[in-house]
Amino acid sequence: MPPTLDELIPELRAAVLAADHARADRLACDYAEAVRQLWETLPEPERAASPLPRATRELLTWARGMTIVQRAIAGEQFAVVQKLTRYKSPPSQDAARSAIQVRA
Repeated sequence: MPPTLDELIPELRAAVLAADHARADRLACDYAEAVRQLWETLPEPERAASPLPRATRELLTWARGMTIVQRAIAGEQFAVVQKLTRYKSPPSQDAARSAIQVRA
């Protein structure tokens, strides 16, 4: 039995927050399919009053925004690492040896 919308929503949010993009992508596809199936079962009068389109738009907009923020943060962190590796000289063998001294 495929998961329900109520089961997929927290899983999708957790995957997005964990930056598990492969899982989030799979769950977003599963969520879209579950929404489509539910929408097709609704009679026309219920569709007009349904909160489903708004809730779906809000969830997917949130997921997109979080992903953009996460990518920006990761990009900034990567830039810092690149800058550090450019300016930091490699440790010399002598410095590593003198840092640890064992006396008997």
